Amino acid sequence: MAHEGFIQFIWKHQLFGGKTLYTSSGQKLELLFPGEQNAHGGPDFLNARIRIGQLIWAGNVEIHSCASDWYRHQHHLDPAYNNVILHVTGDFDTDVYNSLGRRIQTLVPELPLQLYQRYEILRRSDSWLPCGEYLRSLCIKDLKCWLHKLHVERIAQRSLNMQEILHETAPDLDAALYRVLAHGFGIPLNTTPFDLLAKKVPFKSFMEYRHNLSDLEAILYGQSGMLSPARTKGPYPAALWGRFLELKDPSMVSPVPAHLWRFLRLRPPSFPTLRISQFASLLHQRYPLAESILGSASLGELEQTLRVSASEYWTNHYLFGKASPPCTKKTGQQFVSILIINVIVPFLTALTDLKSCANNHPPSVEFLKNLRAENNQIIKNWTIFGISADNAMESQALLQLYHAYCRQRRCLECHIGTEIVRNAIRKGK
Repeated sequence: MAHEGFIQFIWKHQLFGGKTLYTSSGQKLELLFPGEQNAHGGPDFLNARIRIGQLIWAGNVEIHSCASDWYRHQHHLDPAYNNVILHVTGDFDTDVYNSLGRRIQTLVPELPLQLYQRYEILRRSDSWLPCGEYLRSLCIKDLKCWLHKLHVERIAQRSLNMQEILHETAPDLDAALYRVLAHGFGIPLNTTPFDLLAKKVPFKSFMEYRHNLSDLEAILYGQSGMLSPARTKGPYPAALWGRFLELKDPSMVSPVPAHLWRFLRLRPPSFPTLRISQFASLLHQRYPLAESILGSASLGELEQTLRVSASEYWTNHYLFGKASPPCTKKTGQQFVSILIINVIVPFLTALTDLKSCANNHPPSVEFLKNLRAENNQIIKNWTIFGISADNAMESQALLQLYHAYCRQRRCLECHIGTEIVRNAIRKGK
């Protein structure tokens, strides 16, 4: 029995091999327009147009693997399906009727077996990349065009949450940046506790302590939940704890649960103990944030703005009370790039989408084009199949392709998967 997604793909792209179509009752059917695919509730395709005999029908199309799924999904009781003009199914085991009692015409398209097998190989493959063996035959120009769309899609998805933050903090861009930068300093494993920390030390509190770095650290570490168990591990954490008790507002909620902070599988320079101090330094040195960060005229200027050091104690520590060889704990190039890619660029996109003085901000896409491609395991895996990223814009697109399409086996929604099936049709396979 054909998978519903495959039948939707055949219908959407009108891949019937030039064969004449007939309904289950033997009437000739001509597809004039397949309709617009519906990603929400209701029929699968909206506003389709078909000709049955001499009569043109306009309405919606519903697609199932098996005709009886119509009843299993209870469409016969749902008025939302009363405007369905055609039921397309891989297996015709019953006629179907809508809630008004009207019989709906059914089409059972011929689905070439080998073509369906090609689709099933893509959908069910356990390999890292189901279409890997076909990739080298793909036109590079088509691939680059697809990557551009994926890059736009990825940034748009990330900017949605930032739009919500901008609405909540409007019109204060500094307050919005405080929230999104906190999230960024938690990448890759501590975004949740950093988000909580930014809420437990709200922007109003930050404004009270931003002039004094030690006070700012005391509040952030105290509310992080790390400081209470560390207060006996030396003069520095003891002093921070004492200052935190002096500064803490009685209205402040309980600190972040200490167990939420992740250290395992992180390199020491990414430990949240260091990131909190670096976050405090950025807030202390770069306020007002909107002016110093969004006011950067070039990528180099922005990178320099985001380069800050943890306080002196961390020169020979990664953890409270545990000494390490001396080393200045400054935000490195890789982490600065992570902040630009995952925080600054989506934030600028959100501002543009909200038309918040967008013309005064630097071109975010140019930042990505001029940043080196990321060098994580997913990007390395793509090179095995002959696909490499020339810059951060393309590496972000490849990450979006893998996470949003390959892992979820959305092969027929992907340009690459679509081309593979189309090529099989052209070659008669």
